[in-house]
Amino acid sequence: MGLLQNGESIHDMAKIQKTSKPYAVGTLPFAAAPYFNMLQKGEMHMMPLMKLEHIDKQFPGVKALSDVSIEFYSGEIHALVGENGAGKSTMIKMILSAYKPTSGKIYMEGKEIQLASPLEASKAGIEAVHQELMLVPWLSVARNIFLNHELRLPGTRLFDIRQMEVRSKELLDSFGIHIDVTRPVKEFSASVWKMIDIARVVNLKPKLIIFDEPTAILSEREVESLMKKILELKAQGVAVIYISHRLQEIEKLADKISVLRDGHHVGTMSGEGMNEDEIVKCMVGRDVSSFYSRNINAPGEELLRMEHLNLKKGQRDISLSVHRGEIVGLAGLVGSGRTEVAESLFGMNQILSGSIYYKGEKIKPRSVSSMIDRGAYLVPENRKYEGLILRFSVASNIALSAFRHWSRFFYNRKKEGEYAQRMIKALSIKTPGRAQLVGNLSGGNQQKVVIGKAMVTESEFLIFDEPTVGVDVGAKEEIHNLMDDFVQKNGGILMISSDLPEIIGMCDRVYIMYEGSIVKELKREELSDKNIADYMLGSKGGDRQ
Repeated sequence: MGLLQNGESIHDMAKIQKTSKPYAVGTLPFAAAPYFNMLQKGEMHMMPLMKLEHIDKQFPGVKALSDVSIEFYSGEIHALVGENGAGKSTMIKMILSAYKPTSGKIYMEGKEIQLASPLEASKAGIEAVHQELMLVPWLSVARNIFLNHELRLPGTRLFDIRQMEVRSKELLDSFGIHIDVTRPVKEFSASVWKMIDIARVVNLKPKLIIFDEPTAILSEREVESLMKKILELKAQGVAVIYISHRLQEIEKLADKISVLRDGHHVGTMSGEGMNEDEIVKCMVGRDVSSFYSRNINAPGEELLRMEHLNLKKGQRDISLSVHRGEIVGLAGLVGSGRTEVAESLFGMNQILSGSIYYKGEKIKPRSVSSMIDRGAYLVPENRKYEGLILRFSVASNIALSAFRHWSRFFYNRKKEGEYAQRMIKALSIKTPGRAQLVGNLSGGNQQKVVIGKAMVTESEFLIFDEPTVGVDVGAKEEIHNLMDDFVQKNGGILMISSDLPEIIGMCDRVYIMYEGSIVKELKREELSDKNIADYMLGSKGGDRQ
């Protein structure tokens, strides 16, 4: 459990966050102070690769960071944890020189740095795998991996496309991703985009890599592959800053854990001996009793049925059903076709053969808007490109999906505000106000806005594609409670998730996909990590349809 001096538990760390004044490292009260001082003394013989000293960052109406001092060392995995809006994204943008501090200094290898842009940071050996997908959709996989660092034919300025393709394939193969690197990135799912982006950053061989929610949309197999790669980077002397709301990953990887809360650096603790429950309590200052709270009822009438669908994007012989009162899971590896199946209900993946029945009626989905009118809504996997209008306000984004229900001849700003305020409160969206541009919110709070858009449509059937990506532990619990409340009120949910504990904890039944087909349906009592993983990996043949 990780004891401090005088036998006090690491749980006492949570008390730090209840004080009225934030503490800098080395000035923490009671038993925590000698513990943190011990970390500092043990590192006095080493120079940090990067040091942030008394950093403040002020935005209009918001102080995002306040007097933050923290150090990062080569050959060390340093986790940053905190609720959405705690300041993690602002801090990494500061390190990457996307933002300039309002006050304070940043040092690298003992020298103060004032880099003008992320490009200069890259030249200095600082790179990041961002929470949002950062690739150029119309360029090939290989061109994206070598973007701005292209290989050239000897003695010329011409790109060596062949060599870049060979190197890119070798790199992705090492991650267990076997794809055609000559194809444009836009042809792949968001989860494959993420693996390509990770490969791009690793290929640059930087001194410091920031991983911001790198596994949020990855399957268990891809996560394991990435964990091995990160440990290899550590062994090579790379400094790793790791941000994730999947606390089991931090428990496995982190040498140190720094806690941020409301823009303050609460403190830094050793990762050794820490478990998930202890990290949660340090982060949020309270116990989170259950992330997966479900009230299980007998299913009602059928809402959705797919029969023997064959789809243009390659999925074949897909059959599944969802009833009122149910949360049904759709599990599978990256590239197995989960998102593509969901898209077929909204006219985004052409149906070549087979049938879809919705509320007992055979339908041919034409468009997203036509399905919204029927009472169905899709919460997309890629929030930045498909779920939000970043230059619109929080209120406008939330109300946009439902405004046709209450606005015939003119746009009702009062109604917009009412809808938005209800969702801001229900989902605990951290924003200075509903007029704030959604592009200025943290990634986790943007995800909550996407969820809010679904909840205000008064739909009967929802598809959640990775609903808790980039969302902190407290907000994850809130979203799960909203989902459970939705099905208790006679709705139905199809949930796509790469988080197996989420699938097991929330679902009544689970369909498992492998290589474009559903190979097994599991009932709630059959759900386990191993059982699901065996079918996802093709270890068990299943009932291939």
